[in-house]
Amino acid sequence: MDSIEHRLEFWGARGTAPTPNSDRLRYGGNTICLAARLAEDHYLVIDCGSGARRLGREIVANRAGAPTRIDILLSHYHFDHVEGLPLFNPLYDPEMSIRFRGSAPEGLGLRETLERFVSPPYFPVRLSGSPARVEYTEIDGQPFSIGDVEIATLPLNHPDGCNAFRLERGGHRVVFATDQEHGDPEVDAALIAFSRGADHLIYDATYVPSEYESLRKGWGHSTWYAAIAAARAADFRNLILFHHHPDHTDGDLDEILRVARDEFPATEVAREGMTIPF
Repeated sequence: MDSIEHRLEFWGARGTAPTPNSDRLRYGGNTICLAARLAEDHYLVIDCGSGARRLGREIVANRAGAPTRIDILLSHYHFDHVEGLPLFNPLYDPEMSIRFRGSAPEGLGLRETLERFVSPPYFPVRLSGSPARVEYTEIDGQPFSIGDVEIATLPLNHPDGCNAFRLERGGHRVVFATDQEHGDPEVDAALIAFSRGADHLIYDATYVPSEYESLRKGWGHSTWYAAIAAARAADFRNLILFHHHPDHTDGDLDEILRVARDEFPATEVAREGMTIPF
């Protein structure tokens, strides 16, 4: 498995809250979660929104009795990025080894943050007593490796903080930059430099420009038009619009894709089940 192309799959692309509405299922109603199978016994996961529940069931079903390793990158700890964690089946399987990697929130450690979230009165089972072997590694801004994937991080402009991730392997590069609000010149320039030459940039496009300008400045999210500006400046190959607003229907996302492609033809709208190689 290690010798073939890795594929990063979207298990959740919706921001803020899950949307099980019938007019929002073509692009998917689950919140943020992506994953790649790096080897038969090794997975890389990015964020644990509600999409992590279905992912976890598949990982357990495919284990076939063999111990399995899972590395989980957490961009930050807002609910739409961690709400699937208590329902992630590998936590309850003693043959699983899980390592969480994320920045420590101010005043707390990574372990304390997650163990507070997965415990009574918020959830009846404690993360601290899960059958899986669980480890915690705090991100300090330095690059690191998971399997054959080199990973770099970059702080973004978002309330309570958020990290972008750059995954590199065999000359291929994917940048995951959700929960980024454009408009801070220093952060915008850093993200453009961080993304330059990437095969894919997965970028926060929660709002259309009119929504952002009228009501949502300072909320920590961006627009499809700001994503296009980043695409042009960073000179990468493909743009993937991501973190869809819960009120945006499939038809709304179709229209966003149409107008975005007029500006930058190599644009896609993220949807559950979509995969990208790296």
